[in-house]
Amino acid sequence: MAVRWLIAAIAAAGTGVAGATILGQAGSGPQPWSDELSDNLLLAKSIPFALGLGVAVGMLPQGRAIGLWAFAIGLVLGVPTGSYEYLGGLLDVHPPFPLYVVYRIHYVGALVLLFSAAGIVTSVWRSDDRSFLVPKGQWRRSLRGVAAELPARLVRPFVGILGIDMRSAPPARGRYSFYELVVSFPWWGFSIALITITGVVKALRYLYPVPGEVLFWASTLHVAAMVMIGLKVLDQLRIVLEGDRRLAVGAVATLWAAGSLAVAYFFLWSAFGAQTAAKEGVLSQVALLVGGVGIAMLALLVIRQFVLRVTRRTAG
Repeated sequence: MAVRWLIAAIAAAGTGVAGATILGQAGSGPQPWSDELSDNLLLAKSIPFALGLGVAVGMLPQGRAIGLWAFAIGLVLGVPTGSYEYLGGLLDVHPPFPLYVVYRIHYVGALVLLFSAAGIVTSVWRSDDRSFLVPKGQWRRSLRGVAAELPARLVRPFVGILGIDMRSAPPARGRYSFYELVVSFPWWGFSIALITITGVVKALRYLYPVPGEVLFWASTLHVAAMVMIGLKVLDQLRIVLEGDRRLAVGAVATLWAAGSLAVAYFFLWSAFGAQTAAKEGVLSQVALLVGGVGIAMLALLVIRQFVLRVTRRTAG
């Protein structure tokens, strides 16, 4: 136990020294590039240290809890700023303050997410807990469990496609719901892996040559991953509201959903009203349309849940 804390302390000290050195280089005098490019270089140089610190923290008993809290902070910093960057480019709108401020906050969120992802993966790898995975050979049984947890109107179109036997009795759930096992956890895992890999590729282009085609797909998939995360955050808020009855939690979820509605509006408008989307082609327009509709539906569902809770609480 003491050795793990020692490793984490050394990693934290090393990260601090590395961060001070990187910042010192950036502030050592006039640089031959803009503030935006300077921040890009800072991000690229900091990636190995964020990952290393995450691995060290993940070795601690509290590593998973620290990683999850850091993950939430990273999402709060990274998702809104990333959405603003993307929409600002689509709509050709500039903020009333230097744009590098938005990028700077986004990069801080990205480093926090890298730290959290490394910490969570390390903690899971070191533990024997695999209860968040569908057991081998149990996918059909788990799909039947998901079907029992969701409204019938949502399940019905997929019964034949997925081969779900609705005549069999639904299995008893374990530590996690079948929706979490089959949908929620894989959704989180895939979207975080995608945004991490593509984000690292985009950042490293400032230190190493990256082929144009690779950079194009990395940028495209990075935006797609951000939309997937935005959708999953709303879905997660929906799950939280089902079990947490505190009004403060519902109010925060509703504020996030309201902001997501604004993002959905601009996605839908940009699909056909923005020149940038039109130039990028039909694929970009369809992606904006599908993303906007999905975000709007989940946001409205979260708001509806909170309104119904407040109404029932008042009536009771």
